[in-house]
Amino acid sequence: MEKNILNHTSCKVKNLFFLIIFGLMSQLFMGQQVKGVVSDSNGVILPGVNIQEKGTRNGVSSDFDGNYAITVGKNATLIFSFLGYKTIEVVVGGKSILNISLEEDLEVLNEVIVIGYGSVNKRDLTGSVGSVKAAKILDGNPSPTINQALQGRLAGVFVSQNDGAPGAGISIQIRGANSFSTNTQPLYIVDGIPYDVAAMAFDDNTNFNNNQTTNALAGINPNDIESIEVLKDASATAIYGSRGANGVIIITTKRGKKGADKIEFTSNTSVSTMANKVQVLKPYEYALYRNEQYLNSDKFDGLAYTNLPFSGTWTYTTDVGGNVDRSTGEYKPLPEDYLSSGYYSDQYGNSSLVEGSNWLDAISRTSFSKEYNVRVSGGSDKGWYSFSGNHLDQEGTIKNTGYERLSLRVNIGRKVKDWIEMGVNVNYSNSITDFTKSNSQDYGIIKSTMRFPVNYSENIGVEQSDELNWLASNPLTYVNSAKDRIRAINIFSSSYAEIKLHKDLTFRQNLGLSYSGNNRGTYFNRHTQEGSAPTNGKAGLSDSWYEKSTLESLLTYNKNFNNKHRLNIVGGFTYEEANYARKSLSATGFPTDLTEYHDISQGLVQNTPSSSRGKTSLMSLLGRVNYSFLNRYNFTASFRRDGSSKFAQDNKFANFVSGAFSWRASEEKFIKNLNFFDDLKFRVSYGQTGNQGISAYQTQVYLSTSNYPFGGNLSSGFSESTWRGALNPNLKWETTDQYNFGIDVSIFDSRLDLTIEYYHKKTRDLLQRVGIPSSSGFDTMWTNSGNVVNEGLEISANYDVIDGDDFKWNLNANISFNKNEIGGLAGDQFGAELWYGVDQFFIQRNGVPIGTMYGYVEDGFYDNKAEVLADPVNATVANPESLVGEVKYRDINEDGAITAADQTVIGDASPDYTFGLTNNFSFKGFSLGFFFQGVIGNDLFNGNLANIDVANIANIPEFVYNSRWVDGADNSNAEWPKAIRTYTRDMRISNRHIEDGSYIRLKNVNLGYKFNPKFKGIDKVYLYGSVTNVFTISNYSWFDPDVNAFAGDASRRGVDIYSYPSSRTFSLGFNVEF
Repeated sequence: MEKNILNHTSCKVKNLFFLIIFGLMSQLFMGQQVKGVVSDSNGVILPGVNIQEKGTRNGVSSDFDGNYAITVGKNATLIFSFLGYKTIEVVVGGKSILNISLEEDLEVLNEVIVIGYGSVNKRDLTGSVGSVKAAKILDGNPSPTINQALQGRLAGVFVSQNDGAPGAGISIQIRGANSFSTNTQPLYIVDGIPYDVAAMAFDDNTNFNNNQTTNALAGINPNDIESIEVLKDASATAIYGSRGANGVIIITTKRGKKGADKIEFTSNTSVSTMANKVQVLKPYEYALYRNEQYLNSDKFDGLAYTNLPFSGTWTYTTDVGGNVDRSTGEYKPLPEDYLSSGYYSDQYGNSSLVEGSNWLDAISRTSFSKEYNVRVSGGSDKGWYSFSGNHLDQEGTIKNTGYERLSLRVNIGRKVKDWIEMGVNVNYSNSITDFTKSNSQDYGIIKSTMRFPVNYSENIGVEQSDELNWLASNPLTYVNSAKDRIRAINIFSSSYAEIKLHKDLTFRQNLGLSYSGNNRGTYFNRHTQEGSAPTNGKAGLSDSWYEKSTLESLLTYNKNFNNKHRLNIVGGFTYEEANYARKSLSATGFPTDLTEYHDISQGLVQNTPSSSRGKTSLMSLLGRVNYSFLNRYNFTASFRRDGSSKFAQDNKFANFVSGAFSWRASEEKFIKNLNFFDDLKFRVSYGQTGNQGISAYQTQVYLSTSNYPFGGNLSSGFSESTWRGALNPNLKWETTDQYNFGIDVSIFDSRLDLTIEYYHKKTRDLLQRVGIPSSSGFDTMWTNSGNVVNEGLEISANYDVIDGDDFKWNLNANISFNKNEIGGLAGDQFGAELWYGVDQFFIQRNGVPIGTMYGYVEDGFYDNKAEVLADPVNATVANPESLVGEVKYRDINEDGAITAADQTVIGDASPDYTFGLTNNFSFKGFSLGFFFQGVIGNDLFNGNLANIDVANIANIPEFVYNSRWVDGADNSNAEWPKAIRTYTRDMRISNRHIEDGSYIRLKNVNLGYKFNPKFKGIDKVYLYGSVTNVFTISNYSWFDPDVNAFAGDASRRGVDIYSYPSSRTFSLGFNVEF
């Protein structure tokens, strides 16, 4: 019995032993289950949290109630991650229940993107918005204006300069040009308020044909800017309705931050030289060229000569009796004499100075610029303040040109009560711009410099240089005497009061007030082409001012429902009213040049003064809803109704809607299980925006003075103006429909961020002026006609290649492709004329892009008389020999004559793509950065070549001389016709004037060092040096391919006409924080 008991007990022990072993093995092979609840630091549950077993692909997500359950192996470690919260690792350690509390990641949560009438976390963004912190592009890279600093920094944002003059205009296009007849510049929003400035003062008589412009954002100190957001797709811009079609640039200025008060001082000193010079013939080559003209004209045109212009002979005057006066000897040097300048004498005691000039060197200089910034700021839980001042004194590389700015900014905010907050931000700037006439086809400093003969000394007498005013002004006389000064003042303020009506409901009242004005004084004395006899001095005074008030009333509802649903609703009413005016007066025939433009009354000929005054208003209702579900499904919808005073009664109002959706796929379990994406988001959007780009009274009857005889006397009356065209009360808004598809990817522990976007937008009902039968009493009428399509691809990447404790390497790159196409026109039409004689150059035709160039096609040269006679177009030429060495034009329609019908498409101003590439390195306190920027595939109309005919006494560039047709030489590679002395050559606008405008530029290199000194009161010091416009790789033959003579006029993009050269700038500076 005892034995049976022992056996039974033994069996139980064995069974228990096997159960224990089996349990242990189960735990070993099958794992243990861990469950729990995930919440934030305030106890609010968090659904959708990613829970993953470290080192495996085993993972789950918390459910709607924050619950999770996961089976893990022995010694497992769980990783808890959730967007907006810090990732943590927890060792299971045999526990079966783990309740987790996640702490907010303030760095991620504070990554806020400013959008229209509000802001959103980057994670919730549904539209296409490019964002850049001002410090990232300005640290070590001083720039006088922020829009200039944006060049190449953001995908889809094409920035080009008017030319290289200090204070000159900058034009920006976002995702291509929507129109060829209205403004295509983006809307600027500064601290929530639309930003506009007065038009540049202009006098029709004195400033005619001068395309120079000023920079609209020059009054804003870049050092005051915190961030720049560029709204690109319609879902982001539709909230701005009729003003958002060309994109929106939102500028947010700095405010004081919570903490100790801080003082910042920055000083920068720069030295600039011309980045590139177009070399013209030196005196020796010029003399050879002039002699060749005489030889060719004698052989091919039968123009005999007695002496070559540079023959090494002495000439003497003869009196009325035919006697030679040997005391009047003047030496006509040989070309070789210019290789050794000096005085040459004859046997009669006469002496002549043989000396040439380099006129470009004579008018240019090494320029210096100084900039100082000071900022005092601070803040607390109750509010903030920031006071800043800036002084910039920038010399131009052409003598007597420059830009000077003084600006002050005050930004104050105060939380008066827990439920009310108020703030005011005021910017004041005062600037002086000294221009010299450039970007002009008729006269100007660059044109005179390139054409004025170089066989004259810089000390040439006034009378002698005046004799050449029919050709060009003496460049030194021009640069020292011609005046074109613009004084500008700009006051811009944005104020607000924000009242918390409920914990989730806020009312905000914004008030924007601004005034902008500029006055311009211009004078050309009697030794310049513009003011030469019989004009005897030309003076002009003009001014322009613009003032605006903006009221915005906004109601915002913001609610988070248990971290599952987030809802943001904005509703508002806005009203804008703008007043503007301009006036000008001018005169000629001054008794002296001493008073310049300061006393117009001295002019003998007083031109008719002109003035104008206007007012516009815009009233809007707007609304937007942002909804987020589980941090992964985001919806946005907006609506805006605009009413504009510019349109007639039936078309004053228009509606603009948008919708967008984004899916954060990285929050889905099947994506999380891939253990690859840190963030993966898909975006799609559609929206409508508008354009009201017509003058204030275009849809109203416009009366002008009309004098008439009555009762034997001349009486004053009114009649309808004809120059504005026929009245069309049915004009309506341009409307742009845009689709956008985007992908945002973040991988490698968020070290690599990639964004890819495709867009398609179509602008219809283009506002444009078209020709009508003159029998109507008018020649033109504004109408809605045609459409423009832009389609493109944008790719942006940011990669922390190395992210060590001491050494870091960051690479940022973007590339943009855009295809532009015109459609819906009744037939071919042309853009505005470039200048006299070039009035049908930019063709507007269905199926081609804006900026399509139209002209003749060259087909080489006539190398001999037989080729001339063999060409049917020369059947009636009286002297075939004269055409040898001349340009041969292609007879496109083969009708035996070169006529306007032989013109065809010869170029396209639109680039194939643009790009930017930034590399930033840092090692402890040292930093090194370099930035490449480029434009590829665009054509430029080099209008400078249109005045080069390889004839008469005007100088020519070396590249023209070296590629001319030469009698008796191998001319298979010739690009320019033979040199002649006549003035009858007819050079048609052709493909010879079209050049590849592509370029790759090392835009900036900077080196800096930050350190914390041990001096009492000094917190931080930053020393830096930089070089801007380091080098440019381009086949363009003139000064700089980054040029746009007609500024923001999209219909005439890609034109270069005697532009102010760009500068290469070397800067040294420091920043000190106290």
